Amino acid sequence: MIDLAGMAERYLTARDIFLSNASAAGWQVESIAHPLQGPDGITLHTDIASAGNPDSDYLLMVTSGTHGIEGYLGSEIQSRLLAEGIVASGSRDCHAVMVHAVNPYGFAWHRRVNEDNVDLNRNFIDFDLPLPVNEGYEEFYSLLNPVTWNEQYEATLKSEAAAAIARLGLGPLFKAVSGGQYEYPKGLQYGGGGPSWSRQNIEAIWSRMMTRKKCATQIDIHTGLGEPGVGVLMTYGAEEQARIRRARTMWTDIFVSPLPGSGDVITQGVLGPRLEEMFPREDVLAVVLEYGTLPPVDVLHAIAADNWLHHHGRVDSDTGSRIKQIMLDAFYLDDTNLREKAYSRAKDVVAAAGRRI
Repeated sequence: MIDLAGMAERYLTARDIFLSNASAAGWQVESIAHPLQGPDGITLHTDIASAGNPDSDYLLMVTSGTHGIEGYLGSEIQSRLLAEGIVASGSRDCHAVMVHAVNPYGFAWHRRVNEDNVDLNRNFIDFDLPLPVNEGYEEFYSLLNPVTWNEQYEATLKSEAAAAIARLGLGPLFKAVSGGQYEYPKGLQYGGGGPSWSRQNIEAIWSRMMTRKKCATQIDIHTGLGEPGVGVLMTYGAEEQARIRRARTMWTDIFVSPLPGSGDVITQGVLGPRLEEMFPREDVLAVVLEYGTLPPVDVLHAIAADNWLHHHGRVDSDTGSRIKQIMLDAFYLDDTNLREKAYSRAKDVVAAAGRRI
């Protein structure tokens, strides 16, 4: 079970290790404080470590914690990359940047979303245009957003979710549930009503780091989808596009993103496409490095439970502690061998990206 003090300690420990390893490796570090507090009143930060040549025309950025709690595995990977010098701090051909805890609020509170219940990776849309409509979400709204939560309901949710996967297939269900919705602020997978603090912050970081750059690779580390410990590089685009050709050349057999038109990639409101959109004249390749954890039904159960907790329950309760543990189980690999497997993939991915193609 994880209480408020336990969440605070876990976040602070992850941050301290990242900062310590960055300093020991000779990277420059800066921190941006979040306006709200974390568990037990702790101060929250997005931390930026940079090395290499700022005047290089190539930027390599590795980010963690876009989806809050998914940052625990991402943080461990970033810290180990720093400790092992996978990206040379003295490189003249590359400006390397690591952003730790893009969404520090969700990271510390063991939430996938931010302080406004916003899924940050559905928040990168143009809010001056009509908001997107996710028609498939309506079918599952009541199931995913109950007012009452107990063990009987948990069993019902898992049973109905499994039945929906069997009936529709995992891909269509994933798009309906996780494709983002902009109608229910307290509902699961809410994309927001405007640009969030974390969105504005990472866009500002990216804009600053892209000064004088001609080419960039961004790797955003995520968890909760796929086979346990297996890292899949996900992006979108047609094979003839220069960015996809660069990805194929850079990562060869490591790059196993779904093919264009497969329907397995969500791009609406996602960080990567937004970064590429911000710099249309530069060669920007943004990918997600996604690691599987638990089966889809268990992951869905975790985020539905956490959403209920923050709108109808109490975090500082036995139920709250149990749900926070469920969240950690769903988005972190509590297995040494699986974490080693995950790091090995990340090391290969980042090392290849550091050797600019």
